[in-house]
Amino acid sequence: MTRLSRFAAYGLAGAAALLLARTASAQVMCDDTTTLPNPIILTGSSAFEATVEQFAVKLSAETTPTSIIYQVPGSCSGVANFAAPLTGTGDYYVLDTTQTPAKVMVKNCTFGTSQMADVAISDVFYSSCSNVTQPIPSDTKDFNGPVQAMLFVVNKGNPTQYITAAEAANIFGCGYTAGFAPFNVMGGIFCRDPNSGTQITIADNIGIPASAIAAGTVCTQANPNKTSGVISGIEGFTAMPNSAIGFIGADGYDPVRDKLSSLAFQSYGQTYAFYSDSGPSTADRQNVRDGHYTIWGYEHMIVKVDSTGTPTNPKAASFIGWINGTKTDPNFDYIQLEGGAGTIPVCAMKVERSTDGGPLSPYVSSDPCGCAFEAAITHSSPSECVTCTGTGTSTCTGGKSCHHGYCE
Repeated sequence: MTRLSRFAAYGLAGAAALLLARTASAQVMCDDTTTLPNPIILTGSSAFEATVEQFAVKLSAETTPTSIIYQVPGSCSGVANFAAPLTGTGDYYVLDTTQTPAKVMVKNCTFGTSQMADVAISDVFYSSCSNVTQPIPSDTKDFNGPVQAMLFVVNKGNPTQYITAAEAANIFGCGYTAGFAPFNVMGGIFCRDPNSGTQITIADNIGIPASAIAAGTVCTQANPNKTSGVISGIEGFTAMPNSAIGFIGADGYDPVRDKLSSLAFQSYGQTYAFYSDSGPSTADRQNVRDGHYTIWGYEHMIVKVDSTGTPTNPKAASFIGWINGTKTDPNFDYIQLEGGAGTIPVCAMKVERSTDGGPLSPYVSSDPCGCAFEAAITHSSPSECVTCTGTGTSTCTGGKSCHHGYCE
């Protein structure tokens, strides 16, 4: 048995999600409003793309459609790009209902002249981005969105089940020469870059600078430099597949659970390692929500605001409203979309934090949605949850009220 081939305290499981496929397409310009009507342009985190896709296909099917165009250079690179016209290409999303199950087809468009992002998406607080002006400008605001867990992942056949913060710091700070078998093979440690929110979140939780996870020195930078690149890098490390390790967002992991496994994580000060989920056959993010699994952060939406903190861009305001549930739509439920995609609405959380990798404190939502979230991510009604109708206490007992179809 290798040093890291050990059993963990808790298991994890997979959640079904719409399958994603990337497809070659004829040249489309991002400012082509016939193909992409009413566009909202995002830039930043690749870890959040799996969730954005779910909103995008719903919004594009509306009577008055809205198109989501997303450039994914990484969290802090997106925050930096927010102030300048975008160049290169962006992703847009089409739901192919001719296949079973339905697949989200990710297509590309090329940005036209002077197209600016409406919202920058970051896995970390603005203050964690060292590549932008600090502190945050007075005309810019960082809005918290849903919670994203970050996971260490390995090939499915790898017997390793957990990793400690100190071990991760050695592996991702020193590389294969740290000698932690089986992750001691050159080229098998996959990373992002210091401007990646995923990498910053990992670094903050293992106690090293994001810049210490140095591509070319201690790790192999994903190609492309985003979630999909880490996944393909690990899958493609075929010479010694059980020596490959990397980190990705949980919503990007859920669709590839048949190929990869995530590792339970033992944080500094903990005596056990915890998966992000509660059991080997359940994807409920229970250990994230109650504070046992610590590698997580909010998805941040960074936009321009007026003197009252209100977004000045109506498109940005609408996107924030849809993501946080303050703007309702009769054709979709934000809890169902986020839960189905693997991110956690804040209303399902029992802990909160104010800095990346910082201490946790209790959190009680005024409109709890833990049961609705579990139903969305597990695709079944939680056994301990009682369904209800309407709002208030008329159909609930024991001091609980009806929230999102369940007594909480």
